[in-house]
Amino acid sequence: MKPLIAIIVGNERNINSEWLLRHFSVVSEAGGIPAAFLSRGDPSNVTAIADGILLIEGPDVHPYFYGEDPSPYMRSVNYERDKFEIELFKRALKMDIPVLGVGRGMQIMNVAMNGTLYQDLEKEIPKAIKHSWDPRETDPSQRLHSIRMKTASKLYDILKDRLDVASTNEIFIHVNSFHHQGIKRVGEGFRSVAFSIDGIAEAIEMKDGFYIGVQWNPQFLPEMRSLYEGFVKAAHESQLRRIQREQIEAEAENSGNEV
Repeated sequence: MKPLIAIIVGNERNINSEWLLRHFSVVSEAGGIPAAFLSRGDPSNVTAIADGILLIEGPDVHPYFYGEDPSPYMRSVNYERDKFEIELFKRALKMDIPVLGVGRGMQIMNVAMNGTLYQDLEKEIPKAIKHSWDPRETDPSQRLHSIRMKTASKLYDILKDRLDVASTNEIFIHVNSFHHQGIKRVGEGFRSVAFSIDGIAEAIEMKDGFYIGVQWNPQFLPEMRSLYEGFVKAAHESQLRRIQREQIEAEAENSGNEV
């Protein structure tokens, strides 16, 4: 059975956005069944049926969740969505459910593991390059700045066949960019595996399982299709492990009843 990929959205207004629909399309092409879930209610309702979770773009993460007050340069926030997605990620981690974070999604994953964020890169990093491009004026499929990626990483292993580059320790590629916040302190269990030229983390991952976050928007870049394929594959493997656990539990219960 194809794995169910839960794509978490903020509210009903986001359902028909081009950015979300592109996620749906790429997940489907990768072999998954995409389904939108609103960020409200009990996160356990999502983890009860999802084989993989996709955390996507959205508003700023409220600094309350990493122990800070908001600076004057914060933009829109959604406190309830932050709370929901942070708890959802923690539950997914405990339940062996793969998670891919895109843009804000990567930041949520980082904050969930006690990491922190720059509330505004331009104001806090004196030599920061331009990360915050206006999607209303800039085609999201444009590659706007370079990043360096560690070849000793899961992310590189997933992408390497579609990347026309060769190196020993690091590779350089170009990505799109529509964010004004970024990771300051990396969350527990994560490591940074890609960086922009100004040192900002552009991708994070965990050693075990599929828990990968990217700061760019891979749904618009053809060479990033492998990321969704790797994610859906991990979700399918997680689905099989869950079915196996349920079968073992059912057999154990039946054996107990027979006794």
